[in-house]
Amino acid sequence: MGLVDADQELKSLKRGLKAMMLINAQGSLAISELSRGLGLPRTTAERVLMTLLAEGFVDRDPQTKRFHLTDRVRALSGGYSDESWIAHVAAPMLFETTREIGWPLIIATPAGEYMRTRLTTDPATSLSLHRRHIGSEIAMAVSSSGIVHLAFLDPEQRAILLRILRESDDPAQEPARDGHRLDYAIARAREQGYSFGLDLGRERSVSVPVMEQGRIKAVLLMVFMARGLTHEQAVERFVPRLTRMAADIERLAFQDHPPPVL
Repeated sequence: MGLVDADQELKSLKRGLKAMMLINAQGSLAISELSRGLGLPRTTAERVLMTLLAEGFVDRDPQTKRFHLTDRVRALSGGYSDESWIAHVAAPMLFETTREIGWPLIIATPAGEYMRTRLTTDPATSLSLHRRHIGSEIAMAVSSSGIVHLAFLDPEQRAILLRILRESDDPAQEPARDGHRLDYAIARAREQGYSFGLDLGRERSVSVPVMEQGRIKAVLLMVFMARGLTHEQAVERFVPRLTRMAADIERLAFQDHPPPVL
């Protein structure tokens, strides 16, 4: 094998590894998102994904056309992780807390350019303007959960994701094109440990990170109505409780007693 061929194979390997890292960070990606995230032509990004698909490291949803990691990645690293902790650890804790405080709680994880609802306690309360459902999504660049995710993400992955958001066709991702505004919000979230996001409508939310071994795993957020609770009141009365809940989830799910694999 010549030096040029070896260099080309090494470059292809690096692209494949970076693609899996990005998919792992976001949950799933479309070809166009991977293209923007890695700064590659769409045809090159598609070749990378097709190679990973052929080798069984990724699979493609026939409906959404998005790529996600398969359990074969377990053979390479801890990138693929079981998420039964949401049902076994987080759900009982969140529903019990909502019955006490009244406001709905949500667990959200990234899905490309959006934060996707994985668990919601909306059914346990009437204190909300509209009902969310499992699978509903909100733009990452504007939401409190998205800003917290970006704030606690690995710097390299954050830079890639911010590039994707800046080049997004979704008008809801507009704050990403105002670098100073979003960078400030991210820095504040990392410093304070929480964020209210940039969408200051009638219904608002405050988010805190859920970590696993120093890496962000998910986001825990509380939704509230602006007329019923100020930001100052939320910080004083609820942010400490959310932070403790996140710590309890981390301890019970990822340290002391990992949930059973279903």
